[in-house]
Amino acid sequence: MFERFKSLPQIWRTGRLALRLVRDPRVPTAAKLLFGATVLYMLSPIDIVPDWIPVLGQADDLVVLMAGLNLFLRACPKWLVEEHEDALGTVRDDRQPSTMGSCRGQTVDGDFQRIR
Repeated sequence: MFERFKSLPQIWRTGRLALRLVRDPRVPTAAKLLFGATVLYMLSPIDIVPDWIPVLGQADDLVVLMAGLNLFLRACPKWLVEEHEDALGTVRDDRQPSTMGSCRGQTVDGDFQRIR
């Protein structure tokens, strides 16, 4: 579930990707509500584990942030996430090669017949 978040730069790229997707009108409203709930929890003074507990207080915020971003990206259409990843120049390690647009820059030659 958290394979996307292996290092701090990946968390930063995922955050940038999420912000781009939130601004896109093609993203479903339910997905945007997931993102909004995640941001609201992060800004809220109410926590599952209070922040005054040394390590656990900050760790639960990080886990909620990672889980919320992951759920948001899974709720978005895959083709739209890939479009925004391509625009940012970032590609996930677990991303499967896309069949759409795999011939970009190549000439496709073919014979056409008219069928009556």
